[in-house]
Amino acid sequence: MLTRRYLTTVVAVFYAGYPLTAAAPVQWDSPSQKIEIGRNFSYYEDTAKNKTIAQVSAGEFAGNFVDSTTDTLNFGQTNNDYWLKVTFERKSDAPRSRVLEIDQSNIDIVEFYAPVAVGKFEVQAAGMLYPFGARQIKNRNFVFAIELAPGEQKTFYIRARTCGGLILPFVFWDKETFTDYNANVQHGLGFYYGIMLVMILYNLFIYFSVRDVSYFYYVCYITGLLWLQLVLTGHGFQYIWPNGTWLQRNSYILSSNFMLASVLMFSKRFLNTKELVPRLDKAFKITIGFLTFLFFTPLVLSPEITTKATLAVTIPPVVMVLAAAIIAFVKKYRPARFFLLAFTVLQLAGIIVVLKFTNVLGSNVFTDYGLYFGSALEVVLLSIALADRINIMKTEKEEAQRKTLEMQKILTESYARFVPRDFLANLGKDSILDVKLGDQIQKNMAILFSDIRSFTTLSENMTPEENFNFINSYLGRMSPIIQRHGGFIDKFIGDAIMALFQKSVVDAVGAGVEMQLYLKEYNAYRTGKGYKPIEIGIGVHTGSLMLGTIGAEDRLEGTVISDTVNLASRIETLTKVYGSRIAVSETTILEIKPLQKFHFRFLDRVTVKGKTKPVGVYEIIDGDEEKTRELKLKTMDDYMQAVKAFHERRFADARAAFARVLRVNPGDRPSLIYESRLAAS
Repeated sequence: MLTRRYLTTVVAVFYAGYPLTAAAPVQWDSPSQKIEIGRNFSYYEDTAKNKTIAQVSAGEFAGNFVDSTTDTLNFGQTNNDYWLKVTFERKSDAPRSRVLEIDQSNIDIVEFYAPVAVGKFEVQAAGMLYPFGARQIKNRNFVFAIELAPGEQKTFYIRARTCGGLILPFVFWDKETFTDYNANVQHGLGFYYGIMLVMILYNLFIYFSVRDVSYFYYVCYITGLLWLQLVLTGHGFQYIWPNGTWLQRNSYILSSNFMLASVLMFSKRFLNTKELVPRLDKAFKITIGFLTFLFFTPLVLSPEITTKATLAVTIPPVVMVLAAAIIAFVKKYRPARFFLLAFTVLQLAGIIVVLKFTNVLGSNVFTDYGLYFGSALEVVLLSIALADRINIMKTEKEEAQRKTLEMQKILTESYARFVPRDFLANLGKDSILDVKLGDQIQKNMAILFSDIRSFTTLSENMTPEENFNFINSYLGRMSPIIQRHGGFIDKFIGDAIMALFQKSVVDAVGAGVEMQLYLKEYNAYRTGKGYKPIEIGIGVHTGSLMLGTIGAEDRLEGTVISDTVNLASRIETLTKVYGSRIAVSETTILEIKPLQKFHFRFLDRVTVKGKTKPVGVYEIIDGDEEKTRELKLKTMDDYMQAVKAFHERRFADARAAFARVLRVNPGDRPSLIYESRLAAS
């Protein structure tokens, strides 16, 4: 037992100072500022994922390590632990600082073991499973300081594991050179991010301006691409979500699926695949659905599964988009020109990067950053493609508008004679062609009803032709009056007019007054032609109403539906009862009273048909004949006292006041009605 312990100790001491494999040690004193040292590493695959540093650093374990034969260690898709070791040797005492960089950002676990004594190591843990702040050297990649004393040789160990492809490009840097290089990379990537953000904001602004959903899909695509690049470069983890370990581990799945689904939706819309390539269009829909499903899988599945699933579906969408673009271009779909050019540029950039990783092409600015150049150029070209598409659509639209404008103008003018423009405006429609069954809007408006008294008796003495001529002559004179006061005629109901006023109830009352005053002139004209004069009654009410369309799909009619409409009609019929020319509701009086523009008096409280509560009705006397108006104004005080006394049930006072009114104005119909009521009481 003692002999075995002694031998173990001797072996551990021996191997602690010398490399344990045939891989050559890295020379600290090399004049190169940057050395790719992948071939200086040895590695061991821990399929059971249960080895410890004590086990793998033991002398008897050295035979399990395999020397690397490539500058970049690529272990492919794996979930296993990989132990790596490398030996550094320093001979001179020249002052110098060195760092080891793993030129990779997305690895779940990277544990760096630096020897501090025989069989003892100091460990630095980093990776996507740890907050970014846990790193000793704050860098988007994994960077570790290598410290050696002159004449010293040390072997360092690394344990790495990830849920996707494990690629480990090891670079040994002079620290000052690395700092300068990293600053240049930061500036370059910052410029790239700036281009992407500008393209996002620019196209988002255009989307809100033109409301073309293609721009929205394109903004989603650029956002997804930028998100993916922030994940791949490590800057997202470094600056945006440094404590979001779950987000960092799953952002590749989220950003990739979001980006691919967005580019498919954008391509589907931009290339009009539904018409140009219908078979591919169906494939687009299915793939978009599957990518959307994959987007949510990180909520329930582990990255080991979701990462591989995402990688498996990365290529098909790219091929589908390229195929759709080629087919659209061959079919002479003009917008496909810039689109195809943009995606060709991106494909070429991707091929260059792949050729670099397969060692076909060497490392240079184009192979190292070709994907950034390609994607930036692609988004710019696609923005040009969108602008070109908008210009094409604009030209086609202008041509179509030019051909149809004259016909539409004719149709609009024709329909306007049946449907008032104000009716369309209230519905928020520019043309009768925009009106659909069920269009409706609720508004507060004034309603004017007018009706010719004893029209039935008049019409009986006229032929059908004379009836039409009479009605058209009358309506043709009254319509302009309504329009001058800001109203529009909703409908003609035989000899009756129903008009709407949306600005002010004063307009409606003013129109009614002018209609009654003009009637005197019209009657003089009729008398000169040998026709009998006519009388009209006008009722006005204001309130909330529903204005819209009713009917069936093949037969529509604009109308107004409301209790307000019914009440206005009932008030108009009361003009016959009270001998008034214009009757209005109490609601109308409340609006016009402060303006002191019209003379009015209270008529009665009436329970009209369809109402359970009495409605206050007033008479506007400005439209009366001059003599009648003067008599009503002269008796106004006595009349108002009489009406007030009657409704307060002071009947004796009411009789006396009404008697005074009738002595001056014997034909005052409301006073006569009240007097008959008093006689019956």
